[in-house]
Amino acid sequence: MRRFFVYLLLQCRRALRLLPHALLITALLCAAAALAVSLIAFGRAADPSRQKALVGVVGDESNPYIRIGVDALETFDASRDELQFVFLDEDAAIRELRAGRLSAMMYLPSDFVESIYAGETHPIRFVTPSGAAGLDSALTAELADAVAKLMIETENAQYGAQQYARDYLPDVDPYEVDNELVDGYFAMVLSRHNLFSVKTVGLTDALSFAGYYFCGLIVAFLLLWGIGAAPLVSGRSEELGVTLRAQGFGPVRQVLGEFAAYFLLMLLAAAAAGAAGWFFLRRSALVIPELKDLSPATLARALAALVLCIGAMQFFLYELVPSALGGSLAQFLCAAAQGYVCGCFYPYTFFPEALQRVGKALPAGTALRYLRAAVRGAGGNVSALLLWTLGFLAAAAAVRAWRYGRVGA
Repeated sequence: MRRFFVYLLLQCRRALRLLPHALLITALLCAAAALAVSLIAFGRAADPSRQKALVGVVGDESNPYIRIGVDALETFDASRDELQFVFLDEDAAIRELRAGRLSAMMYLPSDFVESIYAGETHPIRFVTPSGAAGLDSALTAELADAVAKLMIETENAQYGAQQYARDYLPDVDPYEVDNELVDGYFAMVLSRHNLFSVKTVGLTDALSFAGYYFCGLIVAFLLLWGIGAAPLVSGRSEELGVTLRAQGFGPVRQVLGEFAAYFLLMLLAAAAAGAAGWFFLRRSALVIPELKDLSPATLARALAALVLCIGAMQFFLYELVPSALGGSLAQFLCAAAQGYVCGCFYPYTFFPEALQRVGKALPAGTALRYLRAAVRGAGGNVSALLLWTLGFLAAAAAVRAWRYGRVGA
C-alpha cells in the first residue's frame, strides 16, 4: 500500500507540473464555448419569428382608462406574444420609428377619452414605416377586433344589467349596477391569465433552451478537454511499467495511480472553467432559469461525477492508442461523435428513435442525462456513471496487462 501512495504522489506531482498547459487548453475551450453561446443567443435574438413587434404609444400615460386599455391589448391571447407597447412622446416616437427601432406608432388624441364620453370618438391613428404594410394590416385588424369585442360585450352586459335592475330591483340604482359591472368586467379581462396553469415543457427533460445548451456545452467541454491531455498520459515507457510489474506493482495499481493524477488535473481545469463560466454569466445578459435555485455545491458534485466518468473514458482511449498524435485524434473523433449523437450540439429528440437509444446508452449520453437531472433539482442517478468509470478503468488495466504480456513480462 505504501508503494501505491508513493506512486500516486509522484503521478500527482507530474500532473501538477502540466497544470499551466492544462489551463491553456481550458482557456481556449472556454473562449470557444463563450463564442458558441454568443452565436446561439444572437441567432435566437435575430430570429424574426421570436421577436415581438415594438409599438410606440403617443398618448396620456397618466390617464387610467388609456393605461387600462393598453394593458388589455398587451394581454389579449392573440397579441400578447406578438406585440409590445411602450409610451413615448410624439417626437421621440417619430425618431424611433425612422431609426427602425419601432415597428409602428399608435397615436391617441389628447381628448380621446373625453370624445368617447361625448359620443364623438376621435379615431386612433397608426403610423408604420414604408414596406410594413403587412404589419400595418395585422396590427390594425388585431386592435380593431380586440376593441370591438371588448366594447360589444361590455355594452351588452351594461344594458342587460340596467334593464334587470329596472325590472326586478326597484331599490337599486341601475347606474351603480352598471359601474360595478364594468369595473368587474375589466378586472376579469386584465387578470384572466390567473385562470390558467401554464407549464413550459422546454426542449428535453423540461429544460429551457438556455438550460439545455448549458448542460450540453459542459459535457462537450469535458469531452474535448481530453485532446490536450496527451502530454500526461501518452507515450509512457513500457519498460518502466514492466519493471514495476516485475516488482509486484501490477497494471491495476498502476492504472489507479495514474488515473487519480489525471482526474486531479481534469478536476482543477474544470474548476477553473466553472469560475470563468460564472464570471461570464454574471457579466452577460444571458439568463438560465434552472440556475436560479441550483446551489453551487450541487453543481460542483455533478461536475465531479462527470469528470470521473468522462475522464475514465479518455484515460482508456489513451491506453488503447498510446501515441500522442493517435491518442489526440481518437479523443477528437470520440468527442465529436458522442457530442453529436448524444445531443450536446443539437437536441437528440430530433434524431430517429433507434439513434436516440444509442445516444442515451453512450457515456456522454449518460453524463448528459445525469447533469440535466441535477440542474432540474431531480438529483440524478450517479450509479450509471460509476459503472462506466469502473468499466473503463478495468478495460484500461486489461489493455495494459495484455501489452506487458506481449513484450514477454
